[in-house]
Amino acid sequence: MSGDVDPMSQLEVERQIMELVRAAHKVTVEVGQRARAAGAADAAYKVRRAQEFLRAEGSVAVREATAEVACADEYQAKKMADGLLLSAQEAGRNVRARLDAMRSLCANVRDAVANPTGRGS
Repeated sequence: MSGDVDPMSQLEVERQIMELVRAAHKVTVEVGQRARAAGAADAAYKVRRAQEFLRAEGSVAVREATAEVACADEYQAKKMADGLLLSAQEAGRNVRARLDAMRSLCANVRDAVANPTGRGS
């Protein structure tokens, strides 16, 4: 036997945890920015749609269709902003899951240091 398997040192685990903490902060800021952008896009779409609906003539169905067609760009911007918000939220969940895994690994490494097996070089 050549020694204990040491895939990650305590220092490396702690370094990874700190990197993930910084990434979590960055993702939190990004989610906030994307949430504001999604809110603004949603408001722009709803206001424009209401304005177009009120300007249109005909039955309710015709007015709704006319408003939808007139707001195609705003609707697309709203859907894109919603998609970006969802992707940022998923990135946040991913960072948190990785951080949880590193915390578990840190506890395991700490336990291995505190209770060595007696094997090694």
